[in-house]
Amino acid sequence: MSRLALLAAVFCAASAMAQMPERRFALAVGSNVGAPSHSRLRFAEADASRFADALREIGGFRGEDVRVLHHPTRAQLLAEMRALEQRITGAARDSSRRTLLLFYWSGHATEQGLELGGESLAFAELRKLLGASRAHVRLAIVDACRSGGLVTTKGAKALPSGFELNVTSDDSPDGTAIVASSGPGENALESAELRGSFFTHHLTAGLRGAADADGDGRITLQEAYRYAYAKTVSQTAEISGVAQRPTYAMDLKGKGDLVLADLRRADARLVFAPGTEPDKRWLVVRDEGLGEVLEIREDPVKPRRLALRAGRYRLIRTTADDVRTAAFVLTHGEELTATTITMTQRPFAERGEKGDEVPGNGFGRELELLAAVGLNTPPLRGMGLAPALLLGGDLAVGASQTLRIRARYQDGRGLDDGLPYGLRSLGGDVAWFWRLPIRGLEVGGRLGADAVRQSVASTSAGTAFRGRAGAVLSYALPLAGRVSWFTEAEAQAASFKLNGQAVLRPGFEAITGLGFRL
Repeated sequence: MSRLALLAAVFCAASAMAQMPERRFALAVGSNVGAPSHSRLRFAEADASRFADALREIGGFRGEDVRVLHHPTRAQLLAEMRALEQRITGAARDSSRRTLLLFYWSGHATEQGLELGGESLAFAELRKLLGASRAHVRLAIVDACRSGGLVTTKGAKALPSGFELNVTSDDSPDGTAIVASSGPGENALESAELRGSFFTHHLTAGLRGAADADGDGRITLQEAYRYAYAKTVSQTAEISGVAQRPTYAMDLKGKGDLVLADLRRADARLVFAPGTEPDKRWLVVRDEGLGEVLEIREDPVKPRRLALRAGRYRLIRTTADDVRTAAFVLTHGEELTATTITMTQRPFAERGEKGDEVPGNGFGRELELLAAVGLNTPPLRGMGLAPALLLGGDLAVGASQTLRIRARYQDGRGLDDGLPYGLRSLGGDVAWFWRLPIRGLEVGGRLGADAVRQSVASTSAGTAFRGRAGAVLSYALPLAGRVSWFTEAEAQAASFKLNGQAVLRPGFEAITGLGFRL
């Protein structure tokens, strides 16, 4: 290597160090639950986890310096921010290295502040917390409806071409930057297809390489914002008819850009060669963990690289004419070209939006298969608790309601004057649930019917029909990937004929099982 080339390499390395603070701290917060008057979100908490993963993998953040909170109370959020500030103060005391504080929020908001269930954190208080931090660079990213209220009127910008930093003679940027996913009074939208909000999805894809406009392998704050802005505006306008326009306020001073991600840190990379088809669109779906989805379009001139974790993925390529898919595996350190993956044709995927925040019909549908076992109280004297086997599915309707359909088989046994008898039933039911402010909790009503076969001393005594109605409380807890655990408690009434007369008997049923989201 020549002396000139060596000097150039040293200069570039020094520049990168100056523009990328050595010690970075982040708090990523997601809350699907806002005020009682707002519908439950579907992807806010997953958005926070995925964004935090990107920071750890390619953002220069140590694992222990990135904290993730799901559905916190106001006290928990403030306590976590104080603890993070203590770590920043300790880092400043023990070393002269520069520091960065990044606060990320995905959830509900009003014009005044963030919604934490029935509580709130005012934007003015959040700005005060950021301003009081000892970090050299303070960055807040808020993905929520009406989050533009966090951006002061004086500093608000809604044009990607206007995204500029205040430049002084300092070597690297210092100060505060605030990015909001929507303007004042605007809604922020979610996508069932992308499994997240439009803004966070495009911001994360941008950090993973889609926003690398100059091809240098480093994603700056300017590049990430411009990419997320353009994609969010165009897709929300296409889906809902009303564009969602991110905004920002900047008070960063320094010569260079703030580098948010370095693709050279990636575990593996997927490369998209230059292309000339403007309607061609790629979706990369991770089959593990949170099921992350990344969207990218080919650049007509230069290749684009996505920084990914090693693991199993599905690749989806869509054009105006067809959709093609393929499964592939990325190994550690591998750089794979998308065009080398063999793909097969399939029907178009369904597209949805976020609950009732989307103008129009507001229906985002998601199907989940269910399998469960249960016990219920005996319908006749002398019988013990009767076990049941249940198979069915959930259809999410919007952001706050669920339709649950299931088939059931039940086998109960008892004694009557020393004679063994049994009741075997086969039937089905349908329930409608409303989601409560507590994460995973739903309440609803159910109607069902069964064909009941009675036997006495192993001799069949005929078939009768039974009708059921009940009030149900359901709770679900995600386990891993697409699998979740759920349980139900139901107070019910059953109507059937006993000795030729119609009777109404109260009952109680408890079930537990697993769900698999398609």
